[in-house]
Amino acid sequence: MVNQAFVPPGAEIGDTGAHLPGLGLLMLASTISEVRPDLTKQIRYFDEELLGTEGCLNSVSDWVSEASTGLVFITTYTLTHHRQKKFTEKIRKPGTLIFSGGPHVTLHPETSNADIIIRGEGVSAMRHLFSKDRWTAGELMRTPGACFSYRSGNQTLRHFSPPQRILAPDEWPRPSFSYDLIPSDVRHRASDKRDMNGLEPMSIILSKGCPEACHFCSSGAQNGRWAPRSVSRFKEDLSFLISNRKVEAIEFHDDDFLAHPELESVFEIMLEIGIPWNCYGRVDHFVDNGRSLAERLYASGCRRIFLGLESMSESKLEFFNKRAETWMNEHAVTCCAEAGIEVAAGWIIGAPDDTRESLEEELESFLCLPLYSLDVNILSLNPGAVLTKRVLNGGISLPLQGPERENSDLLESNHLLPNPQKYGSQEPWGQPTICKAIDKPGLNELASRFRDEIEFGSRDKDALLSL
Repeated sequence: MVNQAFVPPGAEIGDTGAHLPGLGLLMLASTISEVRPDLTKQIRYFDEELLGTEGCLNSVSDWVSEASTGLVFITTYTLTHHRQKKFTEKIRKPGTLIFSGGPHVTLHPETSNADIIIRGEGVSAMRHLFSKDRWTAGELMRTPGACFSYRSGNQTLRHFSPPQRILAPDEWPRPSFSYDLIPSDVRHRASDKRDMNGLEPMSIILSKGCPEACHFCSSGAQNGRWAPRSVSRFKEDLSFLISNRKVEAIEFHDDDFLAHPELESVFEIMLEIGIPWNCYGRVDHFVDNGRSLAERLYASGCRRIFLGLESMSESKLEFFNKRAETWMNEHAVTCCAEAGIEVAAGWIIGAPDDTRESLEEELESFLCLPLYSLDVNILSLNPGAVLTKRVLNGGISLPLQGPERENSDLLESNHLLPNPQKYGSQEPWGQPTICKAIDKPGLNELASRFRDEIEFGSRDKDALLSL
């Protein structure tokens, strides 16, 4: 008997305020059921927010202990990886195998303490493994993306596989996500930037990766080339979701929902089901006929959109490789707002040439836009991102991170992985900053003040609207 536990990550560090289904884990669960239907009833989805940290640990431990073999699947992100490692240490016991996947271990498998690491897409790995009666070292070596330790004589050896990133979205399992595994008492909530009057959101996705390549983002390194999936497959998954969950709102979790080549067909589907939804998009889609696009979004049920504006400085937009200009930011926000769609946006501070004066100017530009909300984020060095690579190869120099530190100390192997002992617990947690004129404490002080000013400005607008 094989009992399987799927545990999405908790996020005390880097918490976005959102709690949404773990689509990657639900896809792996669906894949296992596809290959081995007889194991479906032995798969459980454990929610840490519902159960609490200790409650989740105990529930998973009890479940896998009931079987002769227990399999535990966890997802790791860089800012929560230390928590997944602790979970792995506590859950490990004879007869239990722990799988780790997700963005962090895809790029840094050497940092994981799981028994088997799956890099990149896990669907092909699950199809290979669960089609076998026995998992030998040889079979594991042939498993796409698998990394693990094994014994050879008196030696312990380490096998590393390259990430698997080639699967087309229409090759995902049917259904793509096992929404039916989510316990009925699990509640999903959106963050402030995505909330729609308190409706419980369920996420779905129409593509993998991102069609763009912003230099601060690691989506391409994690997911490979962007690829959309067919509308017919989307309709299947949406139907499965609606038949298995009470759906109050939909969140399209694509990096750029508006890039889908069959977008108009998606609008028609959402209009027909009549469920409000939100999405992420890029401003370049609004350059031509932006007002018409915004009106079609609203008519089909879109009530909020998150636009990654990131900056209102031309030089910073170029530095981030946003392929956008400030007028495009303004135009996209205005088009959506005039159509009745609330616009949430992101602003990144802490670029190398940022100064207090330049950031104050940016803040004023943002405050002039008809935004619902604005996230203020201090630039982080994400594993696999272009900016991170430029720091590692010396293309961007790191300012001194403290009076007693030398830059040479910062260029150790994996030095950009979170290390709060070295770089402190301020944002970005456990990482250095790259701004030349403002140090990390200064950036945190500015971020806090900017957030207060943005919140005050939002309350002020609400007061004016109520008059």
